[in-house]
Amino acid sequence: MKFKFACLFALIFSSNAVLHADELDFSQYKGKSYEVVKREFLNSGWQLVPNQEGETSISEQYPEVTCGLGSMAICSVGFTSKQNSVAFIVVKSQSELIISGEY
Repeated sequence: MKFKFACLFALIFSSNAVLHADELDFSQYKGKSYEVVKREFLNSGWQLVPNQEGETSISEQYPEVTCGLGSMAICSVGFTSKQNSVAFIVVKSQSELIISGEY
């Protein structure tokens, strides 16, 4: 009986560790709709990183997504939680924004 309990405990502990590790694998969001990712992050307790003075927003609908200037400029948005932060590169694809990577 103790052996079964130990196995069950180990299984529960290892699955929780995998879930935690998956939460930090930001590459899983590549190719996903920015709106879906934003909603998921905000619902999970993350906050948007405030824009810096002088940054240019991609649109009025998404003022938190800012773009650099020049031919090689990227558009990005940042999220932060109590322990982590991430910035996503965002591209416009037809009528929606798509996550194209993270840094």
